[in-house]
Amino acid sequence: MTNHLVTEQDIRISYSPLRDDIVFEQGVRVKMRDGVHLSVNVFRPRGEGRFPVIMAVSPYGKDQFLQNEVFRQVPGVHLGQISISDHTAFEAPDPNYWVSLGYVVVQGDVRGQGQSEGDTGPFHLQDRLDYYDLIEWAAVQPWSSGRVGLNGVSYLCISQWGVAAMQPPHLSAVVLWEGWNDFYRRFYKGGIPETTFMWWLWDAWIKANHNPASGYIEPDYLVNAAAHPLLDEYWKSFETNLADIKAPALVCASFSDQGLHTRDTFEGFKKIGSSEKWLVNHRRPKWDAYYAPEGLELQRRFLDYYLKGEGTGLADLAPVTLEVNKTRTDFEVITRKAWPPEDTVATTLYLDLEAAELVAERPKAAAKRSYDSQAGVGLQLDYKIDKRLMIVGGAKVRLWVSPEATDDLDLFVALQKIDADGDQVFFYGFGGTNPNDVVARGWLRASHRELDQNASTELQPVHKHERQLKLTPSETVPVDIEILPSGTIFEPGETLRLIIQGRPIEPDAGLLGYRNLINSGQHHVHGGGTFDSCLVLPVLKLS
Repeated sequence: MTNHLVTEQDIRISYSPLRDDIVFEQGVRVKMRDGVHLSVNVFRPRGEGRFPVIMAVSPYGKDQFLQNEVFRQVPGVHLGQISISDHTAFEAPDPNYWVSLGYVVVQGDVRGQGQSEGDTGPFHLQDRLDYYDLIEWAAVQPWSSGRVGLNGVSYLCISQWGVAAMQPPHLSAVVLWEGWNDFYRRFYKGGIPETTFMWWLWDAWIKANHNPASGYIEPDYLVNAAAHPLLDEYWKSFETNLADIKAPALVCASFSDQGLHTRDTFEGFKKIGSSEKWLVNHRRPKWDAYYAPEGLELQRRFLDYYLKGEGTGLADLAPVTLEVNKTRTDFEVITRKAWPPEDTVATTLYLDLEAAELVAERPKAAAKRSYDSQAGVGLQLDYKIDKRLMIVGGAKVRLWVSPEATDDLDLFVALQKIDADGDQVFFYGFGGTNPNDVVARGWLRASHRELDQNASTELQPVHKHERQLKLTPSETVPVDIEILPSGTIFEPGETLRLIIQGRPIEPDAGLLGYRNLINSGQHHVHGGGTFDSCLVLPVLKLS
């Protein structure tokens, strides 16, 4: 496959029938602490015995087994290779695989969804309490060994962060595979409201799988998101103290989901309190990676050790294993002791606005470059690579900016890789469904520029989002923009390009949208002299 722009769809899904040696109990009713009944499917080995349990819960309908097929309607989408049984719920563990290894698989509908009773309220505290109750119910069933592990992708990972922090007594391990945990930063990208994905998720997946016989369904989080543009008590009510997660954890993050799960999965790994935890990553379609033989084998080794007491688990695996990409499909594997990697060096390149270049020394003379904030073209600055460069981790852009005639600016930035022939090299993005993504992205609304000085680092600005600091026309202020984690290799003769503009940087995923931008007129970027506009990169030391 070419590493440049591709338009062909890539969906290779194969299904196998449910194995004859699996007992399938569909729609088992489980009573919650408040009397509401949730519905679960149980897949277990035929015959007598007590087995460890792998569990996942979802709002998408546990009985909707072929939901991957909906993506065939999307031109150019990439899912890669997925081989699963025809009874595998969306983004969930495959019962054929896990039951054959001596596990029970339990897949549940969250409250109000599928066949479960109650009021629908995805992401709310009640869902965490329900998940806790399901774990404890599964642990005492006659087919259960009493050890329960959690596993699943996206929402099926998001739900794990919250319940794992509640420390259910029978929770023995978690496989956290690409899921956000910071709700404000999911809805607001650097303070800019993201106005498409969550609405699509609600209409196409949550509302479509609501149980009409249960309680009400109201998209309160969509309404409230628009009503709460700052990180206030509403958003804090969704927060999880990740340090409270103590269960052994296998965390899979990806560089290919920058608009959705990338940031929070890496942050989650850093912050969880588990003394036994491993981070792996990839930059591929996420379901391809989750169901791939090597992905399943990693999950099996981990869960066999903590749920069965078999094998050595991941004792021979470094705490952090990373795929660092040269191109869309070509990568090198590196191992480290920590995330971010302990041997990264914060390397500063300054904006030379006159030459449209990134340079090692700040230009002595101040300069200004401007762009139309409503156009799809802004500024680009290049850095020619003269020796092998490996960028691994999050980065930062500091810009001195001023609006022409307004009191705020929406800023979009990206890093691109340009090959020696001058062509852009594309990578997988938006969960790997978009094969034409940039190296890494960042966003910021200038009025949200106030930093949390205690949480920020040289390579990662963390914004408070607690108040808006409006500008006056022509006022020049510094803003620090977080560029999300990536891992990319640049060879001599290639170019690292920084893009700055007032609109989303194409090609972008169609399911991310920003309909409420506040830009108008020209944006001015200042650099050189007293203006320390710069790009700070996480450069890996090379032996």
